[in-house]
Amino acid sequence: MFQNFSPDDYVINLLRRGIANAQDVCIYVPSVGGVTILSESGEYFTDIVNLNKFCQCHAKDFKIKVFDDSKVKSYKYSVGRNVDELMWQAGFYASAGRLMEGCNWDDVLELDHWPNFTRLPITANTLRIASLLSHQATSIEYIITCLRISREEAYQFYSAARCAGLVRVVNRSAKEPSLKPHRNQALLSLLLKKIGQNLKLS
Repeated sequence: MFQNFSPDDYVINLLRRGIANAQDVCIYVPSVGGVTILSESGEYFTDIVNLNKFCQCHAKDFKIKVFDDSKVKSYKYSVGRNVDELMWQAGFYASAGRLMEGCNWDDVLELDHWPNFTRLPITANTLRIASLLSHQATSIEYIITCLRISREEAYQFYSAARCAGLVRVVNRSAKEPSLKPHRNQALLSLLLKKIGQNLKLS
């Protein structure tokens, strides 16, 4: 029996929340490093050489900073990478051969566009899967049978491509999660401190 994984358990939905709500955020694990997302420009920045470990950390290990305008302006002359590439990596590494919740084993998929695979982690048959899906809408089961590949490899591709927004599900209405914006922890701390001081004075 193949196990599913939840995007809530990894960085996936933390990234999605920032992007969906047009927030500029830094999402990081103190001992590993982090990524900065500028939602308006659709870019991300990171000094992590290998994102594998970062993307496999549990969601509870992550900390989040919501940027103000002055912090965003400091990236004005910097060149980032496409945030879709980050989302592919988040799905790819978290999957490790498992299917992400929200994706069904019997889904029929269509590839909207090819990403720049030279900049992404891939498996031995990633290009073959992408080629098949770009020619026709195809089920996961047909991909496995036609290309004679493992279920784990097909599931990893689907999870990564779904996270990156590269595929559409054509046999059903795919539900995307409702994601609240990240709270500004620094502002929240100041408010709580202010409330505490007022309680002492009263």
